Amino acid sequence: MDAEILFCFARRTSACQRTLGRAAALFGVKVADVRVCARERSLSSELARLLRRGTVVFLVGSCPGRRPDCAEPVFRTLRVPLDRQGEPRGVLRVRGGEKTGYVVESVDQAILLLPDDPYEILKMLPAAFGRLKRKFG
Repeated sequence: MDAEILFCFARRTSACQRTLGRAAALFGVKVADVRVCARERSLSSELARLLRRGTVVFLVGSCPGRRPDCAEPVFRTLRVPLDRQGEPRGVLRVRGGEKTGYVVESVDQAILLLPDDPYEILKMLPAAFGRLKRKFG
């Protein structure tokens, strides 16, 4: 399985890329491309470009709060319904130490929304990769 990494307003790109690459390799996932998105209005087109090429996209975004800032625009673009607290319905939440990530899935692809924090990513990946391995083999 190939994966792409898209950084959106992330500051710790090198450390997060190393963390994702090493963890992905343990699960037999190859990181095929790494891109950076510096404008929110370009996020949808960059994400679409990567999804045309790969099965999984790791979308790593700045995260001053509980979840990545890029989560809301992605949920809006994909028309993911939200509950009263603004949490997505029908989307797997992956918990880190203090942050929350998400696994947004279609029939044959997935987007992992992750915070720009290598420690938090490491805590989230076992649950996320467990789900992806069951789904994509």
